[in-house]
Amino acid sequence: MKLKLVLAKKAGIVAVVVSLLLAVGAVALAAGEALTLRWVMEQALKNNPVTRLAEVQAEQGRVGAEQLRQSVDSAIYQLITTGTLPPKQMLLVYTGSLEAEQLETLALHGKQAARNLLLLETQSNYLELYRSFDRLKLARQAERRAREQQRLAEVAFGAGTVARSDILTAQAHVAAAQAQLFSAESSVQAAQAALNKSLGRPLAAAIELPGGFSVPEQETLDLAKGLAGAEAGRLEVIVARETLRLEERELEYARHSLDDAAQRGAELEAEEARLQLRMAAEAVRLEVFQLYHRLAGLEKQLIALEQGVRAAAEAHRLAVLRYQAGAGTQFEVTVAEDALAEREQDLLHARYESYLGYLSWRLATGQSLE
Repeated sequence: MKLKLVLAKKAGIVAVVVSLLLAVGAVALAAGEALTLRWVMEQALKNNPVTRLAEVQAEQGRVGAEQLRQSVDSAIYQLITTGTLPPKQMLLVYTGSLEAEQLETLALHGKQAARNLLLLETQSNYLELYRSFDRLKLARQAERRAREQQRLAEVAFGAGTVARSDILTAQAHVAAAQAQLFSAESSVQAAQAALNKSLGRPLAAAIELPGGFSVPEQETLDLAKGLAGAEAGRLEVIVARETLRLEERELEYARHSLDDAAQRGAELEAEEARLQLRMAAEAVRLEVFQLYHRLAGLEKQLIALEQGVRAAAEAHRLAVLRYQAGAGTQFEVTVAEDALAEREQDLLHARYESYLGYLSWRLATGQSLE
């Protein structure tokens, strides 16, 4: 049946969405205008071809449903006027209205699923660009520290207090820091291209981010509510449920109109659909359960990282005091500053992960990201 093909197609939308994200077109952005999270989400929905593709597929579902209803009407008219119908036409009369309803319903669910996945991808790419800029900043700091260490080693060697091997070691550290810097610069370019792709812009389009990103508020996770939402709203469960409805309708027809062998075949198909529904429900329940506990673990990680930031801040404070008292060096203060910056960025990036995890939770529990 046509609907069964559509059901299978919709069921696979999550798995194939990445292949549908084809970047075309561009959006106008005034020079120097920073890309806020809200702006990038709006632009992704407006310009990414995934959105238009989802609209086209939803319209195809609506048109297909209308054509199916017309076919049902024609079959009913033929039955009334002739008193008989071929078996396939009779089955159409019996199941066609349900199939048409499902075509429309699943097309709308598929459209929303595609939009949600695009929004998740866009926000993930947006935060990854922030992370890549942060890593670039740290790489530059590390490269400056390595160069300073090399300078100090050369001064000490000139004073005869260290061996030449210390200079060679410092030079090796500079080379390693430069390699990390080049890698960080490449990561920024890759992250910019990924975000531009989500926005439907040219891959090399310039991007300016706001000076800082505040993680939006997140509601408290409720496992029981999440499990129920997943069973009710996840696309794969909806598809399996609608497939079972159709198989049961066809089984009713078989029991009234077909021979024993055909009835047995319909019974087996209904049983298969029932098992597929159970398996789909169990799969999404497991996914939600695992995600809930992973996010709970991430919350504990955030607490530990906050403690690390406080410890690094205290170490920096003490380094400054030692320097002011003449018992420490400016280099020690710089190292403490960089260590504090690293701890702060680790915490910020973990908060990004927590936010993306929350978005994944909303998707996993059948909620919309719009």
